[in-house]
Amino acid sequence: MTHASRLGVAAFLAVTLSVAMLGGSFVVQLTTQVMVLWSFGLSYQLLFGRTGMLSFGHAVNFGLAAFITAHAVRWLAGGWPVYELLPLVGASVGLVCGLVLGYPVTRRSGVAFAMVTLGLGELVAACFLMFPGFFGGEAGVTLRRTEVASLLGIDYGRADAQLLLTAAWSLAVLAAVHWIARTPFGMATLAVRENPQRAEFSGFCTANVRWASYLVASTLAGVAGTLSALAYEIVTVDAVSLHTSANVLLLTVIGGVGSTLGPLVGATFLTVMQSVVSEWTRAWLFYYGFVFVTVVWLAPEGIVGLAKVAWMRRASDGATARTAALVLGFSSLLVIFTETAYQLALGEPTKLPGWQHLGPTALQTMLLGSGLAVTLWLARALHRAGGMR
Repeated sequence: MTHASRLGVAAFLAVTLSVAMLGGSFVVQLTTQVMVLWSFGLSYQLLFGRTGMLSFGHAVNFGLAAFITAHAVRWLAGGWPVYELLPLVGASVGLVCGLVLGYPVTRRSGVAFAMVTLGLGELVAACFLMFPGFFGGEAGVTLRRTEVASLLGIDYGRADAQLLLTAAWSLAVLAAVHWIARTPFGMATLAVRENPQRAEFSGFCTANVRWASYLVASTLAGVAGTLSALAYEIVTVDAVSLHTSANVLLLTVIGGVGSTLGPLVGATFLTVMQSVVSEWTRAWLFYYGFVFVTVVWLAPEGIVGLAKVAWMRRASDGATARTAALVLGFSSLLVIFTETAYQLALGEPTKLPGWQHLGPTALQTMLLGSGLAVTLWLARALHRAGGMR
């Protein structure tokens, strides 16, 4: 482990312990949600970021592991003290999913693989509603994590204890991803991503490399599924839906597919948008989608990649400061335009300071002015992007 990695792990542990000991219940729950999404994102980063396999059905492995975990908790209630080992159940389910589902879908790559995983995800989600006795129908399956005894004698009814367990398993997933990256198999996944034809000529069976990558990613997604079931104590059909698969794709791309820190940044961003910004405005999905489109368009390396570039240029000219000022200014104009449009369209006052007291004429003026400014700004950005080609 490098010096930077050790510092990162130390900072992660310090923040987690501080939140567990000093944070309120809401902050602890948010942090637990971030950890679950980070584990899920790490599994997708291995599949998409390292092997180049764009999957629209990754939630199948996540959701199946969560459902099996829910039933395992019921079966183990009052029995053996194995609570801390329950993520191994999810890992086993994910491995089986990778063995059964991964072999046929990884015989294809590129668009064909993406479309097959999309259809597979929708097929599994539809089947879940056909067997309500096991999957609980639309209501899902509930569980009580305190019914399984702790191996260490810890009361996991407390949210801070569950946070620490989730963080520990998230670190285990991170360690596995880092270890795989340094193995010959990890190098083979990069070769298959960059040039599958040359990898074939070098003696690799690219289909088998994709299958092995799918197996590992599915296993790690199963761990995340178990952590999700234990954290929320309910599993619904949404766990295997396209919505969940899209979320892990979005958070991985927004954070950065080229770094294991990327899914953590993306998970934090998604959690804040879903749990904080959504309480402030109904337009949070618009902002979320706009950030995704902007990142894909202007910064395919994600937020982490942007931060690295800004750090390397920190001692040069004031380009970073000017860019930050431009982004802040455009973001302010976009928020003003969007919130004003929502207030006029829905008749609901926005939570922007002072906006509740503006009349229709003032709101329409603000809408036109901010809309014109945003349009001109985007036109200038498009013109510059076209001139750079």
